[in-house]
Amino acid sequence: MFNNLKRMDNHAHSEYSNERLIDSINRIPDMLKAANKLGYSGITLTDHETLSGHVEMLQVEKQLKKEGIIPETFKCGLGNEIYLVKDRNNIERYWHFILIAKNNTGLRALRELSSCAWYNSFSSRGMLRVPTEMKELEKIVNKYPNCLIATNACIGGFIGGRVLSLIKAEKDGIEEEINEIKADIDDFIKWNLNLFKDDFYFEIAAGQSKDQRAFNQRVKSIISAYKLKAIVGSDAHYLTAAERPVHKAYLNSKDGEREIDEFYWDAHFMSIEEEFENLRDFYSEEEFIQFCNNSMEIYNKIENYNIEHKPIIPEVEVKNYPKTHCLDVLSYPTLSYLFESDEIQERYWINQCYETLKKKNLLNDKYLQRLEVEADIIKTVGTKLDNILYKYFNTFQHYIDLFWECGSIVGPGRGSAVCFLSNYLLGITQLDPLEWNLPEWRFLNKERVELPKL
Repeated sequence: MFNNLKRMDNHAHSEYSNERLIDSINRIPDMLKAANKLGYSGITLTDHETLSGHVEMLQVEKQLKKEGIIPETFKCGLGNEIYLVKDRNNIERYWHFILIAKNNTGLRALRELSSCAWYNSFSSRGMLRVPTEMKELEKIVNKYPNCLIATNACIGGFIGGRVLSLIKAEKDGIEEEINEIKADIDDFIKWNLNLFKDDFYFEIAAGQSKDQRAFNQRVKSIISAYKLKAIVGSDAHYLTAAERPVHKAYLNSKDGEREIDEFYWDAHFMSIEEEFENLRDFYSEEEFIQFCNNSMEIYNKIENYNIEHKPIIPEVEVKNYPKTHCLDVLSYPTLSYLFESDEIQERYWINQCYETLKKKNLLNDKYLQRLEVEADIIKTVGTKLDNILYKYFNTFQHYIDLFWECGSIVGPGRGSAVCFLSNYLLGITQLDPLEWNLPEWRFLNKERVELPKL
């Protein structure tokens, strides 16, 4: 029936949605494989107020394409299911809302929004709450225009909640309440269209729960009246119907029995035929095809993300030691190089270490040999990272000095940091590793190409 029909799913959850609550059993590699097997053109990761899965999503996508498991045309979108509220201090409900990044700028916008939500988080009714205010979303969209796609999310969103209330009010014949709810829906849809313009989409789900079917039927006239671009979102919390019992057991693993069967009954990936079968009571084949085409419009708007970059090492201003031909280190090539380096951060590191050696009467071959070994390790790892790793230690020294100056006894938290003589000479640690026979490789070595953990 739907041969060659393409579709992208723009609402899916992974294990990272379990950040604050028990929610999903999906693992990202399995999600991509299952979606591809069902014929999807791509999926968007929209975990509950967390961006933690974004890096893994792109890494897995790259690897699966390299192995030929998913095609090069398969696209992974990165998004976030936020909790949208009017006022963080006067919350009616934590309404679900989907945001999808079009590009790297959109990812930056998502990070700023999420950081704001977590910075202002609070506990309520036994759960950590991380809502985003509408005015905060407005500010970010205006700051980074044309980089975010939005949808109303599942029936846990504002429109979902108000439409279900509208259905009840219409059934009860309460005219005043009907008008009030319609005004709320009108305001919210217009707010979205004004803010996101052509990048706002209206999500429905191919679910068979009583509420979902009622919602799908009632919103048909709303979609038509506002000329909204409707899409079908899976809201996948497990892969397929076969995993439903496993997901139920997972949700029930804490806090006793939960009423989850109906709500999560269809929260999984479906084939295109299965989706239409669940929607055909309300939408024609032609309308369903348009839903799929709308999802592909999102597919085409999402660019290739590029978030890989070399490590960003914070850099503080340091004393500008002059280049020096130091006679004491002539037999140590790395130390000699550092004294005459064109890089101010490298000259600072070696001069600080050298001055402390003299001050502590440790300027001898035993200590210089150890310092040479460590300097060579730092230089080698820095070269592999395409960065100047010495400035990492200079910056850390700066903050440790600040701690001491303000009377704090806080020091580095990683025990192996004490194995580096240079950390001791910079005042980052307070034990001489040579006196205690501590090997430098326990802290950092040439095979571990990463920033050290201080």
